[in-house]
This record gives sequence, C-alpha cells and structure tokens, in this order.
Amino acid sequence: MTTELPDIPTASDADAVVAKLRNRSKRGKLPGFNGSPSEGVASVAAYGTPFDGTLFVHHEPGRLRFQVRLNQKIPAIFAVILVLTVWPGMPLTDSFLSNFLWYEKLLAKGLETWMWYVPTTILPLPFVWRTAIKKSRASIYAHAHETIEKLRPLLGADD
Repeated sequence: MTTELPDIPTASDADAVVAKLRNRSKRGKLPGFNGSPSEGVASVAAYGTPFDGTLFVHHEPGRLRFQVRLNQKIPAIFAVILVLTVWPGMPLTDSFLSNFLWYEKLLAKGLETWMWYVPTTILPLPFVWRTAIKKSRASIYAHAHETIEKLRPLLGADD
C-alpha cells in the first residue's frame, strides 16, 4: 500500500469545495466531515483497523491535496489499558494455577509466578503495538484512496 495520496485538479475555490463536501455529508455520503478542521479546508473520517485516522483536504490553486493522520486518542487509551492490565493478571493467574498440585510443586522448588508471567506478558507488547499501528496506517491509507476516488467526480476540474 502506497502512502502517496493522489491530488485532484479543481477549478473550484476553497469555499466551493467545502460547500460541496458539506452537501455530500448532509446526505450521509461523507462520514466524519468537518468543515473547519485544525488544518486544511475540510477533513473526513479515514477508517482503519484497529485505529481510525483523519483525511485532511488542502486547497491549493488549481488542485486539492490530501493528507492522512492517525488519530491519537484511542491508540493512547489502548496503550494505557495494555500496560494497566498486565499486573492484575498476575495475581489472578497465580491464584488459579495454585489450585493444581503440579504448580504447587514448582512453587515449592523456588519458581514464583511473576518470574515467568511478567516476561511473557510484557515482552510481546511492543510487537503487538507495532503491528496494530502498521495495520491501522495501511487500512487508513486504503480507505483514504477510496474516499479520494469517490470525491474526484464531485470536486474535479471538469465540475
């Protein structure tokens, strides 16, 4: 998947572009539309898996340029939850496994639950995180390409 987003040549000014996008949004055809974003002239949702992003529309003389950004709020919450759920699982796992005779024998030999639990739960976290972000970016860019191609007839120079 390429991270290069296509431009759309247009004869419309920025206000006309925003008006066309707003009209499409009011008909339910442009989810997540924002007519006054922090950057660009408009933005729309760029859905991803597992995290979403935002597709920003920038107006330049004679063309529309697009930029995608991963939304930061949900990934940050996800990261905090991942970290906070590691420790409560340790006593739960210990209490569950302590019901088995074979585990009691291992504990008697000096093995403690945290010795194997912490490495097996913390070491995979960076790999899980990297995979989630990579997958999200790829699916956000794919959705952005689809959205741009749907907008091309509406915003193109031959409008």
